[in-house]
Amino acid sequence: MSHAKVAVITGSTGGIGGAIADQLAENGWTLVLVNRNSAKAEAQKADINRVHPHTKIDLIQADLMDLDQIKRAAQEILTIHPLIDALYNNSGVLTSQRVMSAQGHESNYAVNTLAPYVMLESLRPALKRDGDAPKTMVINTTSAAHNSAKSIDVDALSEPDIIGGLTGAYATTKLALTTMGRALAEDLAKDGIMVRSVCPGAVITPMTKTSDGMPGILKMLVPLLFNKPDKQAGKMIYAALPESFGARTGIYITNGKEKTAPKLANDPRVQAALIKKLSADAMP
Repeated sequence: MSHAKVAVITGSTGGIGGAIADQLAENGWTLVLVNRNSAKAEAQKADINRVHPHTKIDLIQADLMDLDQIKRAAQEILTIHPLIDALYNNSGVLTSQRVMSAQGHESNYAVNTLAPYVMLESLRPALKRDGDAPKTMVINTTSAAHNSAKSIDVDALSEPDIIGGLTGAYATTKLALTTMGRALAEDLAKDGIMVRSVCPGAVITPMTKTSDGMPGILKMLVPLLFNKPDKQAGKMIYAALPESFGARTGIYITNGKEKTAPKLANDPRVQAALIKKLSADAMP
């Protein structure tokens, strides 16, 4: 017996996450929305159901800076949905301020790299498919900012010397996220899970409009040069179709097109070191 397709979306209450949720609802998906702000999530659910009254929406409250909350949220999701078809690791942090998580990890790393890893591994039982069953998909939302990161000091990801805003810790942790996808692709494929790193392109979001990590001049240009979320969300959803891009996993997609991943993301030594660190940092 088939089940309604289920998508888990982190950071769905604004920007591209909200647009992805709207478009998936229009296509008949069941939504699991993971957000820190419960009031915003309730308002989003009400807005979606006004337009799509039959869409089933489950709200999960969690601060993705806190590993304990991520793991608790994942267990809630697994209890409700033993089968998941897509995971959109969409939440992100962009800041020039040093903010540390409950477990002692700098916020850009905690949310942009470690949280997607922990969410994926925690939900893996529900994403797993056997035999000829359709593949499931993990979409990690990355950023073209990672092109400014010329190296990854894996050991320093948790507590970098400099935070630096858009071209600092944010860029490095988004590069690490792309590297993570490349590193895990082969192992995930054994469980019928595909993973893709997707850069939506320049998008008007609360983060790009207000973050202290955005350069002032670039922030001023956001309304003029950046795209509206609904346009880019369609590209994110297309990238999440297992049959898109020749059914290739582990790939990097930007603005709707497959591109060569950054050189560091393809380095086996960097991949191995990163997965080792993520696995260690994910432990209690």
